Amino acid sequence: MNHVNGNALGKTVDLFSREPEKAVKDFAVEGEWVLEEGRPQFSSRVSFEGGAIDLEMDNATPMGGSGRAPNPIQYCLFGLASCFASTYMMVATRRGVTIDRLWVRVENRVDMTRPLGLSENPLTQGVRILLKVSGKAEEAVLREIEESSRNSCPAVYCLTQPIPLEIEAVFG
Repeated sequence: MNHVNGNALGKTVDLFSREPEKAVKDFAVEGEWVLEEGRPQFSSRVSFEGGAIDLEMDNATPMGGSGRAPNPIQYCLFGLASCFASTYMMVATRRGVTIDRLWVRVENRVDMTRPLGLSENPLTQGVRILLKVSGKAEEAVLREIEESSRNSCPAVYCLTQPIPLEIEAVFG
């Protein structure tokens, strides 16, 4: 249902209910700044259960890049959009609600004067998620799924809750 393997999801819920320590997962992404002209500025090989993919980042030309790949904020917004969509569809599937279409747009406005050392302005005034949902359920049910998704989406949590950040740098 909803392009979500409900059986696998149900087994996972059962397992994590019995053994919550198995619900804790570690994730890491590493990459390297590319010094070669004519290529995007940052490259990473990201591994996942079914394989690996090469991702590249390049800043827009006004920010010193060449615009050859998505910028960091676009990746962040993609992560939020895909995480929210995934959470929404998992919640709908667990509730037995068929979704015919889920369209997600995530937007924000970034003030680049702060990263350039020109101001102490806030980097952004916020992030907005827009949804277009159609399915075989009443609007109230679809709204309940949205609220549940908002409260359980890992990416939404990362953006809305203080999370400790540690930076360990090795020089030389």
